[in-house]
Amino acid sequence: MTEGEAVILGALLHDIGKFGERTFEPLPEWAEASRHEAKYSHEPYSAVFVREHFGRWPTDVTTVRRLVLTHHVPSLPDELLVSLADRLSAYERAEAEGDAEGARGRAETVSRTVFSRVFGLGPEAARYHELVELSLDHSAIFPRPDAVGSVEAYRALWKGFTRDVTHVPRGDWRTLLALLRRFTWAIPSDTRRDLIPDISLYHHLKTTAAIAACLLREELSESDLQSLHDALTNRWRGAPLTPREQELLDRPVCALVKGDISGTQDFLYLLTSSGAARGLRGRSFYLHLLTETIAEWLLRRFRLPPTNVLFVGGGHFYLLLPYRETAERLETCRQHIARVLWTIHRGDLALLLDFVPVTPLDFLEKEAGGSAFADKWGEVSVRVNEQKQQKWRDLGVEAMQRELFTPRQRGTTAEDTCQVCHNEGALQIEEGVRKCQHCRGFEELGRWLRDPTHLILFTVPEAEPPENGDWRDALRAFGAEARLVHEGEGLPPKPAGATAALVYAFDSTDFLNDDIRRRFRWGDLPVSYDFRWLADATPRKRDAGGEEIIAEFADLAQAAEGVKWLGVLRMDVDSLGDVFKNGLGAHATLSRMSTLSESLRLFFEAWVPRLCREFNRFERGGKDALYLIYAGGDDLFVVGAWSVLPELARRIREDFRRFIGGDHVTLSAGIAIEHQKFPLYQLAARARHALDDHAKEFQRPSGRAKDAISFLQTALGWEDFEPLAEWKNRLLEMLAPATGEPALPRAFLMRLLEIHALYAENRARWRRAQRRREITREQLEELIHYDKWQWRLVYHLSRFGERYPAHKEAIDRLQQALVQPSGFIARLHVLARWAELLTREG
Repeated sequence: MTEGEAVILGALLHDIGKFGERTFEPLPEWAEASRHEAKYSHEPYSAVFVREHFGRWPTDVTTVRRLVLTHHVPSLPDELLVSLADRLSAYERAEAEGDAEGARGRAETVSRTVFSRVFGLGPEAARYHELVELSLDHSAIFPRPDAVGSVEAYRALWKGFTRDVTHVPRGDWRTLLALLRRFTWAIPSDTRRDLIPDISLYHHLKTTAAIAACLLREELSESDLQSLHDALTNRWRGAPLTPREQELLDRPVCALVKGDISGTQDFLYLLTSSGAARGLRGRSFYLHLLTETIAEWLLRRFRLPPTNVLFVGGGHFYLLLPYRETAERLETCRQHIARVLWTIHRGDLALLLDFVPVTPLDFLEKEAGGSAFADKWGEVSVRVNEQKQQKWRDLGVEAMQRELFTPRQRGTTAEDTCQVCHNEGALQIEEGVRKCQHCRGFEELGRWLRDPTHLILFTVPEAEPPENGDWRDALRAFGAEARLVHEGEGLPPKPAGATAALVYAFDSTDFLNDDIRRRFRWGDLPVSYDFRWLADATPRKRDAGGEEIIAEFADLAQAAEGVKWLGVLRMDVDSLGDVFKNGLGAHATLSRMSTLSESLRLFFEAWVPRLCREFNRFERGGKDALYLIYAGGDDLFVVGAWSVLPELARRIREDFRRFIGGDHVTLSAGIAIEHQKFPLYQLAARARHALDDHAKEFQRPSGRAKDAISFLQTALGWEDFEPLAEWKNRLLEMLAPATGEPALPRAFLMRLLEIHALYAENRARWRRAQRRREITREQLEELIHYDKWQWRLVYHLSRFGERYPAHKEAIDRLQQALVQPSGFIARLHVLARWAELLTREG
């Protein structure tokens, strides 16, 4: 049982009455008397909920009921603590007025997406979430400008929530938290007229409980709690503070901890083509499991509930831990983690782990005299990044000398190295390829990831990892054992010494139904339930025996239109650090930061895989074209048939724009393509170069940067990519008409490339003249645009129009587009090369 469980549970459920109250169902008669103990109308609803649904919990339910009823009028120490946690979670000044978003009424007001708050976006551009439970449905994922709540919507949600909460195992924080996430993720935590409702009830409840769990461990006296409570009130009112109040506001009470897996790029992509595809998905999923397992291991070490995981995904995590204990014990934890990862991965993977102290003042909005939590988010990231130069110092001096200066065999084709990852190990020959135990294990994990319905994580005794152990040994070293379950399979056996099990439902929030609770039982073993996104789009084919297996990269290349090449697509959010640090401005409270992180995770881990699966046609009798290696946090990595990647990138960007509600937070992409035998790690590096050095360095004449795609070694703004894609389709229609008309010869594309070469040569010549100050900038633009390339263009295109009258109208339109000052001519080579590759055989 978690220390101070009644207080933390009171913090988690303190505002659950807002959910029940908005159904406009009356309180039971016996509960009416509790109104005089409360300050606001939602508190008695919270108390009723606790009494009706938590009587079986192994905690002091009477205390929990008292805490939720009195958190706005606290007098006892535990009441003061819950009240403090509530205020620190979302402490802000009122700012909306009149008929602003919060003025539509308790049931009608819906949650405004946090992205509508980023960079001071005005109310006219605001988007709102539908009042529905969390799911992969379009209506749940994408906010709308006209979404409105209703009493009926609240009643439907409340009915489902109160039905399922009766099935939460006694004392099970994980299942309760998952249920709150499912039903309250889109419910605004506050609907008052003077507030913008952009904090969900789920994130407010969760962060309030996390803060309360930390405050409990800081040994604050009753006098300290009262003084801190008074300090917050005085700060909000603008009243002067006593020296003691100021001291308490500046005293660290929490630690923001960040963990970041280092080495993931080489771990995933520094592989040969021999058998690499089959293990890539396993490697990617393992990184997710490892990150989560270490985060959970730390929570167990600090005896904290899952509320204290602020974010986990994308190979890193953020935890909120008690300050004093973190300062005393995190170093020991870091040393253990370093030793385990070195033993298993021999330097290929490491965890960078550090923390920054957090004071009550750091939780407050800057407008309220605070520091804003985004500053702490940035500070801990800086501290973690500083460790990259000395990431193995936690091994200790003696171990570093012994391990780091021992020569390692790598990067040869010698008989004692793995042909997939180039490392030494217990080698076996499979299908003519020499593989180590790591690569065999990841291939097996990749096979298990074909259409699983559930993931089971058993809590097991921590086991010392063997030298060169596999991914299972790494998880066991942190007290976890994983099993993937598929439709129709029996129950996996309980591992020896298991003390608990966590059952995740993949891609479904219906994780607590009768079938699941009946199916996953291991005697008296405590079982928790949750849901997660699989982030999977794995290509498949049938082998010679008809068995379904993971397709290789060569198979993906064969699915391409035109030339049979492979491609890599990488995308990530532009200037994400700036979005976190400055996007929310003075309003960067912990609840909003948590909401922002979780929202990005929802798009990348839940929606992007769904888009990718639309391009895989194996189940519809066609060929699979895409392999989603990774999607999480704020980025993605896809290997696939080169011809589908530009359209996939366009779809992802288009949906991201709708998800965000505009162009104030943007996404860039880099695509690299090559023949199918080209090494993956080089293709991945080229795609990274295209993304980081081309797309993210792209700048428009207006000065607006990024929000771009790099394709065929050319960076384009998305606004230029759209018309280019349209012209590509028109060219393909002319080169292969479906109407039986004569086709344009592919020589037409060669003429376009020649015209662009003349344009580029002319542009380079006049720019050199401008740098020598022989001409002005105004003259430069005119001389670039009006030169012999333009007359050559008119001549050649007119000739083709005369020879192929069926296409004359389209050719004339292309000619007009190219001579416009819009700059389309500068991108002509991309258009011609794109069409040329799509029409080339082999």
